[in-house]
Amino acid sequence: MSNQPDLPQNILTANDATKPGRNSLYRRVVRGWLRFSGPDVTRFSSSIEDQELLRRSRLLSTLFSLILVVIILVVPTAIPVPTYWIPVISLVVLGLLALMFNRMGQVTLSGIFYILAIDATLTILMITLPNGIRNSNIPDFDFFIIPTLIGGVVLPKRILPFLAVLHISIIVALFSLLPYDPLLIREIMVNQKGFAYSEISDALVIQIVGTTIAWLAASSVDRALVRASRAEELAEARKRLNEKTEEIVKQKQRLDYGISVLKEAQARFANGDYKARAKLQNNELASLAVSFNLMVERLNSVTQIAQEYTRLAQALQQLFDAQNAILVGGSARALVPTGTLADHIYPIFQRYSYLSQLITRSSSFSDKIRKELTQQNGMLNQLTSALAQTHALLQLLPDSVKTSQASSIQFIEKAQQLCDQISEQGKQCLQETRQLDQSLKRI
Repeated sequence: MSNQPDLPQNILTANDATKPGRNSLYRRVVRGWLRFSGPDVTRFSSSIEDQELLRRSRLLSTLFSLILVVIILVVPTAIPVPTYWIPVISLVVLGLLALMFNRMGQVTLSGIFYILAIDATLTILMITLPNGIRNSNIPDFDFFIIPTLIGGVVLPKRILPFLAVLHISIIVALFSLLPYDPLLIREIMVNQKGFAYSEISDALVIQIVGTTIAWLAASSVDRALVRASRAEELAEARKRLNEKTEEIVKQKQRLDYGISVLKEAQARFANGDYKARAKLQNNELASLAVSFNLMVERLNSVTQIAQEYTRLAQALQQLFDAQNAILVGGSARALVPTGTLADHIYPIFQRYSYLSQLITRSSSFSDKIRKELTQQNGMLNQLTSALAQTHALLQLLPDSVKTSQASSIQFIEKAQQLCDQISEQGKQCLQETRQLDQSLKRI
């Protein structure tokens, strides 16, 4: 509901609508009067209750203009009759109070003062009659229906019964307490058989009927407001339902999108794309996507560890094969690179294989040297024995022969000494060769 009233548009007549100049001027006058006599529209919310208060306030603003019209019409009558100024002044004072309360937003209080202004004006007008109540004044009691009808428009319906009782009490009090004109007394005696109540019965009936009609009208307005409030609540509920439905639809779209992204990432990962990731933002499944990405990271780590383990196992198997080949005296096969530390260990195995082969060849060569040294030692022993025998034979020769063979004897002795030295060196070489052979075997 808008806070702007619809009253100015409703006041326009068909003739005004056909004349743009008058229409514009009339609108400005009406809006100016509403701003002067009514409250600020921004004080009222868009609720049904506040809009109803605003409607009643606009109606009061319109009714205030009637007070001006009445005053303008009554002033010429009050000039020759000074007593008429009393009800006019009371109407002005109470009307200004009602206008002030309306400007303050106290709509119900303003309506009460507006009705009191009319009641006070009518009551004072009846009291100030110079000759008491006359025949022509009896219809004036019917004017008390006017504030009742106005109350049905600008006041809550619960006040209307009290308003009717007030007006009936005023009518009865005025008719009972004020003096009667002789013509009225005669009329009562002749026409009403002395029963004065018959003179005001019409006013009382009008008051009761008017109050009933006003109460029914107010009840109809209240029911319309209730229906409007329910309709507004229903519209608000439908609006919230539509918003909720729209939100659910958007949420479903986001969920469908998130599910499709997760399915795609899962399918890529299942097909061996270990770099597959689910990228979701501002989505209900974002936390699930984060969990999926974390799981993929961990599976990638496990896969990498498994691959590292496989390469390491292959490298160790090659090292075991190389070791077995070396142990049986063969050579290590070429290592297939695995990207592990075994690639750095394999050159050590190669050097070990080379040293092992070298030790094997050295051992056989050492055995050969030892055998040759043993044979040479035997030959030297035989040569030493032969030289010893020759030396002994030379010693058996006569002295004359010894003198001629002295150089030979010296040569044999020297040869025997050299054989002894060679034999001693051979023994040392043989001992060192045995020590080297034992050292190589320990290796």
